[in-house]
Amino acid sequence: MSSYQTIRNKAGLIDLQDWSRFEISGTDATEFLDKIVGCNVQELFEGRSVNTLIPSLSGGVDAIVWIITLERSFLIIGEPEDHNILRDVFESTKGELDVHIEDIKNNKFALALAGPEAEELAEKVFGDDIYSIAFLNAFMLDEFSTLAVRIGFWGEYELHLFGDPDNKEQLIEKFKSISEIELIKPDDPSLSIMMAEMKVLSRSRDIPSNFSVFEAGLQWMIDFRKENFRGDKALNLCKKSLETKSIMILADEADQNFNDEYIYLNDEKIGYVQSVYKSEVIGKLIVLAYINTEFSYPGVNCKIGSELINAVTVSAPAFVTKSVTKSLN
Repeated sequence: MSSYQTIRNKAGLIDLQDWSRFEISGTDATEFLDKIVGCNVQELFEGRSVNTLIPSLSGGVDAIVWIITLERSFLIIGEPEDHNILRDVFESTKGELDVHIEDIKNNKFALALAGPEAEELAEKVFGDDIYSIAFLNAFMLDEFSTLAVRIGFWGEYELHLFGDPDNKEQLIEKFKSISEIELIKPDDPSLSIMMAEMKVLSRSRDIPSNFSVFEAGLQWMIDFRKENFRGDKALNLCKKSLETKSIMILADEADQNFNDEYIYLNDEKIGYVQSVYKSEVIGKLIVLAYINTEFSYPGVNCKIGSELINAVTVSAPAFVTKSVTKSLN
C-alpha cells in the first residue's frame, strides 16, 4: 500500500524531522510574535493552536506557520523550505525586546500520526487521554514526555507529537509493536498531494513570491483589527488592487506536465497554472491556479494548456475525507 493510501484509508506515522520548529519565550514573547504574524497572539491561551502566516513587507507571504501556545512559550511550526526565512524574520524583529528564540529542529523530534484509524491507534499507545485533545488543542502526554497537538495538513485525523530525541525511537517502536504501521519520510511526495487536495497551500510550491496575501486567498489568516504588525500598510494597498486570485481546479489527466500553462475560457486567457498534483482518490489532477477575480468562483468550465484539457473550478476541499465522514457518524 502506498503512503498516500495508508494515510487516506488507515493510519501512518510521518517523520517530520526536517520541518521548521522554533520556540519563542521571554517576557515580551507575546508582543514579539504579535508584531510578526497575522493572527492576534494576544487572544491565544495555553494549549491553543492557530494556523496563520507571516506577511512580507510588501504584503506577500513570507511563511505559513502553526503557533502552539505553551505555558511559558510559543512553539512555531513551518515547512522545511521556510526555516531560514523564519529565523531571519525572528532575528530582525527582536530588537531590544526580552525574547529568547531557540531553533529546536535538532533537539526536539517531530512525528505526526495521521489517518482515519489514527485516533484508535493513538488510544492504544497513549491511553484515554488522547480523546480529550480537541482540534487546535495541545496536551502533554507524561509517559513519553511528549507534547501532542491536534493540527491539520491533510484533512485526516492528525496528532502531531513533539519531544526529546532520546524518546523518539522508543515511541516509534511502541507504535510498531501494536500495529504494522508505516513510517513515512518527510519528503514523501504523497504529503504534498494530500495538502493540495485540501487546498492547504505550501508557500514555496503554491504561492508566487510576488503575489499578495489576498491573491493567495489567505487573508482569513490575518486579524485586520490589529495595528502595527508586519506588512500591514502594504496589505491595505494590496487589497485595493486585486486582479487575480488563487483557485482550485479539477482537470482531466493529461500526458504532459502542464505547469506554467495558461487557462482559457472560450478563447480568452483568464489565468495560469501554478502547481499540479495527481489525486488518486478522485482520479483527477488537482490544479492550483491563479485566475482573473471575475472568474474566481466554483463551477467555471475551462480549458488548460495547448491541448485544451477539460477542467472546472471547484471549492476546497476536493472531497470529504474518511476521517471527517467517520466523525459525523
